[in-house]
Amino acid sequence: PVQTLWEKSSGINAEYGGSLEIRQSARQLRNDTDSLTNWGQHDNTTRLFDRMQDITAWKEKLEQTITDTDVEIALLTNHKERAETALQNMNNPFEVAQENLATRSIRVAIDLVEDEVSQELNKEVEVINGIKDKLKQKVNEAFQQVCALQDAYNAMCDDLADKMHCLDVDQQCHSLTNQSANIGFHQNSSRIAKDIVMPDAWDSHSNYNTQRANSEIRASTALREVINNTIEQTANDLEAQRLRTEYAFRKRIHEVQMAKDELEWQQSNTKREIDVLMDDIRGLKQAITDKNKPLEVAETRSENRTYRPRVELCRDVPHDGLINEKNELQKTVSSLVDKHNTAEDALNQLKQTLNR
Repeated sequence: PVQTLWEKSSGINAEYGGSLEIRQSARQLRNDTDSLTNWGQHDNTTRLFDRMQDITAWKEKLEQTITDTDVEIALLTNHKERAETALQNMNNPFEVAQENLATRSIRVAIDLVEDEVSQELNKEVEVINGIKDKLKQKVNEAFQQVCALQDAYNAMCDDLADKMHCLDVDQQCHSLTNQSANIGFHQNSSRIAKDIVMPDAWDSHSNYNTQRANSEIRASTALREVINNTIEQTANDLEAQRLRTEYAFRKRIHEVQMAKDELEWQQSNTKREIDVLMDDIRGLKQAITDKNKPLEVAETRSENRTYRPRVELCRDVPHDGLINEKNELQKTVSSLVDKHNTAEDALNQLKQTLNR
């Protein structure tokens, strides 16, 4: 019986020692797993914070680049409108040059000559057409550049919107704790989406968007400088040609005036009868000249009224009146010219008689 009690006591002691070991190891495992769990959660909370810092940095860079791009779009649009205005302003000098050519084309006889004035007027038309081509090209280039800037702007806005959404998600994740109410188990939450990208690709995407925008901004800045220079240079070219044309006009008027004075001096030395006839011829010439301005007014009025828009282009009373006025002026000029020619024939006969 004593042996039996000793054996029972030894068994109990052994079982107690095993239980104690199990309890100690269980406590150690619990402490270790609690520490590992806490540190794992702390590490990922820190990683989420660092990630939010990265997203915030790109968000701020995108916002700044978007602002810069928006400012550049406004500046380039303004330069494009300036080029369009300069292009539109070419219409008036072009019409003036064309009208001068048309007016001078009605010169008669020996006065209808390809003189320096005609050459400079044709050169002015050529210069204006060249200016219009240059300005049209710059307007088109500005339009294309604005589109490129807008594309870059839109891409960055989309990227920024994604960054804002991602930042909101990570902020919510960062704020979650063991005491949060909106936590729970989710099936297959650690799955990897098929369209997931690596951090380098994520970083490269925003880097490409900002670099593309900055590149377009630099191109736009250079284009604005070119547009400024083009507008200034074309204005200088037009002004230089205008001065050459005006000089040719003054020179031609002086030459005509000198020729006229010479003819008048020669005519003053003829006999009385020729003087009287020449006075009549001068009167006829003056009458013809006096009809030019009314004819120009009638033709200009008729021409200007052809640009009335749509239904306003009406054959109204002024329309027919201007046509009748023009026809009457042309008939009057024709009658004066006929009379002038008759007087010239009589003068030639007198000169032939005088020379004999």
